[in-house]
Amino acid sequence: MGDTGGMAHPHPHGGPGRVLALGLGLTLAFAAVEVVGGLLSGSLALIADAGHMLVDSAGLMMALAATAIARRPTNLRRTYGYVRVEVLVVPLQVLLMLVLAGYIVYEAIQRAADPPEIAGLPVLIVGALGLGMNILVFRLLAPYSDANLNARAARLEVGMDAAGSTGVIVSAVVLLTTGWAGIDLIASFLIAAMVAPRAAMLMRHVVSILLESTPRGVDTQQIEADASKVPGVVALHDLHVWSLTPSFVALSAHVEVDTMEGCGGPIAELTRIIREEHGIIHVTLQPETRDLHETLDCCELTDARSDHVHVRAG
Repeated sequence: MGDTGGMAHPHPHGGPGRVLALGLGLTLAFAAVEVVGGLLSGSLALIADAGHMLVDSAGLMMALAATAIARRPTNLRRTYGYVRVEVLVVPLQVLLMLVLAGYIVYEAIQRAADPPEIAGLPVLIVGALGLGMNILVFRLLAPYSDANLNARAARLEVGMDAAGSTGVIVSAVVLLTTGWAGIDLIASFLIAAMVAPRAAMLMRHVVSILLESTPRGVDTQQIEADASKVPGVVALHDLHVWSLTPSFVALSAHVEVDTMEGCGGPIAELTRIIREEHGIIHVTLQPETRDLHETLDCCELTDARSDHVHVRAG
């Protein structure tokens, strides 16, 4: 099967690495501030938010390591290189999230019987500073979150941390105005509850990539329809679209043509359409005649689609 792709896939490694490192430094520094503030004030919500930031720091460290490994060049054994390492570290981040949520729930239950006295003003100050720091890191990661799964995971975590900091601020305001310490436990439970949806979202995305599902935003039916408009194309077989990372989408297919003589024209045109109109850069198309297709028996392979697509061009 010949690769008509040839073009390098867009993958902004350098930018995400620098921003992830900066985000890691800011997050670690402020997590320490929140731990001290939580211990001094007695606020579990503040300690829970600090735990979120520590988990974020661990996630950012894994993301940095994955980004560095992903830069390694391809070789004869790993022809795609190491880019999928970015995907493989995400389940570890999810595990850390779930461990943190379990700890917060356990500690909140322990405190429910005898809520400690909590100083509201330090909680309010630290919570407000934490919200500002989260917003800054969130904005720094924004340009890279579409193309880099680790930057996306880190940005999602920071976004949820911002929501956690908002919860801390609200609980501090309630503490200062009413003196009700129970609001701190409620805020802690809410911070823990925010973990499950984002963990599920990240795992769903990872599983989709590892199963080599068609990426969101790619319409295979439209690709088949566009192929039917290319003069010289008779049928499209074994169409597969998958991604190694969110920024690395690949396509392969068998293209049946009337004759192998002069088939370079239809193949080149179909490649252009897939790249320019569908945004898939890594394109591999195999031209074949009807006789060659029947000889190869490609429709009998386990990865062949049951709806064999004939696209007869007019």
